[in-house]
Amino acid sequence: MVIDVYEKPGCQLCDAALELLDEGRERFAFEVVRHNILADRGLFEKYRYLVPVVVIGGIARLSLRFDSQELEAALRASQVPQRE
Repeated sequence: MVIDVYEKPGCQLCDAALELLDEGRERFAFEVVRHNILADRGLFEKYRYLVPVVVIGGIARLSLRFDSQELEAALRASQVPQRE
């Protein structure tokens, strides 16, 4: 499964989100695709005040600040497969 992360350079919340996602990959099977909102005017207009935005299965599940428990709940709700 692919998880899209909308972010921008120098964003501390984005860096924290990516760290949580890296930790989440130990238990769940997914790939992260990063999108720099500064590279696309449409993405910038849509997400400028919300980054990071984590989109799982086409649905924006998390944004701004979140913790590992919220990430796990979003992964489970999105039926991301667990690693064995």
